[in-house]
Amino acid sequence: MYAQESRSGGDDSSGTVGAPVGVNVPRATAHSTVFEKHGLPTPSPSPDGRSYPKPGGGDAVKEYVEVFDYVGGARFRGFVAEREDERSMFVFFDKDVIGKDLKPGLMILLELASSDEFECSQLVICVDRFADEKDVKETTRDLGWVGFELAMLDAWAGHSNVVSDAWLFFGMDV
Repeated sequence: MYAQESRSGGDDSSGTVGAPVGVNVPRATAHSTVFEKHGLPTPSPSPDGRSYPKPGGGDAVKEYVEVFDYVGGARFRGFVAEREDERSMFVFFDKDVIGKDLKPGLMILLELASSDEFECSQLVICVDRFADEKDVKETTRDLGWVGFELAMLDAWAGHSNVVSDAWLFFGMDV
C-alpha cells in the first residue's frame, strides 16, 4: 500500500551530502481505491461522514442530489428513488435550510425534478420536525400555498400508516 521513495542531493543539517531520504508515499494498488491508515478508510466516503446506500443495484435509491442555492443561501440534499414506473425526488429541508429564503431554491428543485435528466413524477419535500417550531410552521404553510400537500410514504415503505418521528413529508406532482 505504501511505496518507499528515495531522494538524494542537497546539503541537510546532518552534514551528509547525497544521503537517501526515506519517505512513505501512499500509492493506490490495482485492488484498492481508498488509502487505509490504521485499518480505517481515509478519507471518509461521504463529506459529512454518513454512510449512504449506493445508488442503483436493486435499491430504490437511484441517484443522490445536492443543490446549492446561492441566491437564497441554502444547500439542499436529497435523492431520487424509483419503484416500478414511478420516480420521485426527495429533498430534505433540515434545520440549516428552514428559515431561509426558499423560493429560488424551490423553483430550481421543481424544474430539476421534472427535467429530462431526472424525469420524476413527484417532488417530496422532507421538513425537519426538530427545526425551530415557528420556522417549521411558516415553511409548511408556504409549501401549502405553492401546492404541496401532506404525503404518506406507504407505497414506498410497503405498509400503511407510515409516520416519521423526524420528518414531515410534503408531495407535489411535477
